[in-house]
Amino acid sequence: MSSPIRVRIAPSPTGFLHVGTARTALFNFLYAKGHGGQFILRIEDTDRERSQDIYTQNIYDSLKALGLQWDEGPDIGGPYAPYAQSERTATYQEWAEKLLANGQAYHCYLTQAELDAEKAAAQAEKRAYIYSGACRDPKVREELAAKPDEQGNPRKPSIRFRIPDERGTLTFQDAVRGEVSFDTKLLGDFVIMKSDGTPSYNFAVVVDDILMQISHVIRGEDHISNTPRQIMIYEAFNVVPPQFAHVGMILAPDRTKLSKRHGAVAVSDYIKDGYLPEAFCNFLTLLGWSPPDGEEIGTMEHFAQQFELERITHSPAIFEKDKLNFINGKLIRTLPLPELLTVARPYLHQFDLRQYSDETLYCLLDAVREPITVLSELPEAVNYFFGRTVILDAQLVGEVLTGPEPAHILEHFKTDFLATANFESPEALAEAIKSFTNSMKPIKTKTVMWAIRAAVTGRTHGADLSKTLYILGKEVVTHRLETALTLTTGSPA
Repeated sequence: MSSPIRVRIAPSPTGFLHVGTARTALFNFLYAKGHGGQFILRIEDTDRERSQDIYTQNIYDSLKALGLQWDEGPDIGGPYAPYAQSERTATYQEWAEKLLANGQAYHCYLTQAELDAEKAAAQAEKRAYIYSGACRDPKVREELAAKPDEQGNPRKPSIRFRIPDERGTLTFQDAVRGEVSFDTKLLGDFVIMKSDGTPSYNFAVVVDDILMQISHVIRGEDHISNTPRQIMIYEAFNVVPPQFAHVGMILAPDRTKLSKRHGAVAVSDYIKDGYLPEAFCNFLTLLGWSPPDGEEIGTMEHFAQQFELERITHSPAIFEKDKLNFINGKLIRTLPLPELLTVARPYLHQFDLRQYSDETLYCLLDAVREPITVLSELPEAVNYFFGRTVILDAQLVGEVLTGPEPAHILEHFKTDFLATANFESPEALAEAIKSFTNSMKPIKTKTVMWAIRAAVTGRTHGADLSKTLYILGKEVVTHRLETALTLTTGSPA
């Protein structure tokens, strides 16, 4: 590749960063990093009514949370600043004037009401609407310019791109879809500068990509219909278009457009729910791309070295949350414990973690993480490790702790086990528990373990019992056992 690889992600700050936009950003990032290129962030905020600072900040925060750090952007600058379209209006006007000067664009004085009437007429005749091209005629432009609009005000013209009459079929080579063709006669002269002085999407994006020397445009397939208009603008400026790569859409499991009714669609919601950024990126990478080595779980560095546009599928990708949960759960189980504690702390704020050393907290997390799929499940998984007492609900007492057999088990656990057990390590407790369950025969081991666990944790399932006893400590275990005994026997222990 002779020219430098320069790719960009250009979200509009009209909402929180969508998973589809995040996937597009990720593909651009992987391609850039795998080919020694640059990843650029550009904010397309020309929609003045809908663009908000809160959404811009969410874009920054979400991309950073996923580890997709840009090389140039609005917040860090770069050689092609500014990187926000709202700060580039004068540039768009200047470039539009170039097209006006050489006859490749013209002013259009038709009002919105008159354009709507054209469209209504087309619908009445059951034909596709294509702008009439009325303002191509200088005489028509002159007459309309002198005529006030429906409110009696002077008309404010837009600027339209003049599609060459001889252009005919436009064909381009898409890195994902192969050869794609459009009949330009079906497009109609299109607006490049609106009557309020702001650029259209198709014009602004081309001017920006030219000035920022973008080499590859990797984006969703919903932009395919924009591509012929953009290519004609490139041609008008005698600039070779970048390589286009249009990625298949992300669909819900029912193969409809992914929306809030299928769950969260904003990246920040998934991070808040406790999905590890590494896991979420790993999952997004597999939505429309497959690694040549077949290894579906790996680091972004590993995937970047293998990432080629030709391996992107043009078919829609299905957002399978079960697969996301599987990847996230697997990474939670394999994450080094110091790192797990760091990412877990925000989800455990309601507990006083200071009562345990970091080493004990490592043991605690290691004990509970096996069934965890998202970090937001941690509070429920660890709550019985905090506090001197534990809630023993009526159903648990009735099913597990009531009767002579549970009372017999717990009495002996107090007198035989707690009196002699070594609480210095989980391993020592594991051996003691094994000896104790053997001493309780012919009572089934399952019955013995359920009674002890229920008394100590208020549950019948949970972390490894030896680790649980070790973390709680002998004093707390004894106190909880004595409380449970009052329920099994009906009198103080």
